[in-house]
Amino acid sequence: MPATFAVLSLLPKKRFLEAAPRIPEGMSIRHYEDGDDGFRRHPAGYRGVLGVGTVIPPAVMAASELEIIQLVGAGYDQVDLPTVEKRGLILCNNPGANAQAVAEHVLMALLYFARRQGEAEAVVYSSEYARDRVRMMGPLLRELGEMTLGIVGFGAIGQTFSRLVRPFGSTVLVHSRTRYAELERAHGVAYRDLTSLLQESDAVIVTLPSTPDTHRLFDAARLALLKSTCIFINVGRGGVVDHDALASALIANQLYAASLDVYDPEPLDQGHPLLNLDVAVKRRLLLSPHTAGVSHRSWTLMVQRAVDNLWRYASTRQPEFVVRAPRPAVLENEANR
Repeated sequence: MPATFAVLSLLPKKRFLEAAPRIPEGMSIRHYEDGDDGFRRHPAGYRGVLGVGTVIPPAVMAASELEIIQLVGAGYDQVDLPTVEKRGLILCNNPGANAQAVAEHVLMALLYFARRQGEAEAVVYSSEYARDRVRMMGPLLRELGEMTLGIVGFGAIGQTFSRLVRPFGSTVLVHSRTRYAELERAHGVAYRDLTSLLQESDAVIVTLPSTPDTHRLFDAARLALLKSTCIFINVGRGGVVDHDALASALIANQLYAASLDVYDPEPLDQGHPLLNLDVAVKRRLLLSPHTAGVSHRSWTLMVQRAVDNLWRYASTRQPEFVVRAPRPAVLENEANR
């Protein structure tokens, strides 16, 4: 190993410095935004790249000395995988580092809609306060303990959320690509096939990554399986949901409410139907700009874990959370599945 393991950081420099990661003595960090035009056209002199989940510039991917790409987050759908494989690069993500933040965001959205907060706020401004207040009451004004919650994707986020919601007494159903019976027992959840989960749940929480199998998984047909009283929450990847179909379902009252933190494309075009709903429908929609997993604590943890994993590669050649690697050099880490 050379005296210094050089890393090019694609993270916004201000955000990197806010995380204040501990940098090993044998590692150096150069910030992409500090480079001049010449460097950006022909970046060189680094063996590792620290990425934030956005598209990595082709010139960065083409650097001759590059060996490993480490992402701060779990998603790697924006990475040029053919180039990774062609060049024999190692690609690592960072699953679970922000699971607590995302789980709390889900709980926030769930409570927001269980208590009909968007509509409740409108009542305060209404000229018919007493009448509209009474109209709001009824079966849609719920406590979590009376609700069945369906989690689609039982990875780090799904597991963290199931622990977080346990004190409320909700019934929790899960569906995932791979079943882990011991995990299900430990978390006190029940497994369902996807169709059954959608039909039984009062709220559906989606935490799925973007893959060919999950692309537009929630289309018009699957959204039609939801109860008309269902709350739909997506904190996975935007491409998992057909946004046009979701807008139509909200307008037609095929489901009660939706909360989205991710989009496809991201951001949505300003003319998209989801951004141009009638006021009454908007009160049943909660949107956030891909910030569910971002808190100061989670960001600090994510950046530090990413730096640590780069150093693990530099010092041992055995990084964790490998999603692509030259065969048979590194096998996919089971914890990343």
